[in-house]
Amino acid sequence: MTIRIGTLCYVDSSCEASPATRGAVGRIVGVVSAPYEAPDMSYLPGTYYDVAFEGWTYFCRSDKLHPISDPGADIGEWIEETLDANA
Repeated sequence: MTIRIGTLCYVDSSCEASPATRGAVGRIVGVVSAPYEAPDMSYLPGTYYDVAFEGWTYFCRSDKLHPISDPGADIGEWIEETLDANA
């Protein structure tokens, strides 16, 4: 499954992120890139996406992203309230 740019996703709390990217773990993020392969051999193989959260851009492996919306979809007040609570 390809996640489209603009999709809101929850980053799985089991995600083993580097110290620089831990800020997005367990949060709702927006996908800001097309899928790409692991940046180099030091990363687990798989598909990665760039995601945005609180003005920062992080990368995340696709199996740790759980889509909760489609671009342009009416995401409803529950999601908006959750985003406000995490700000």
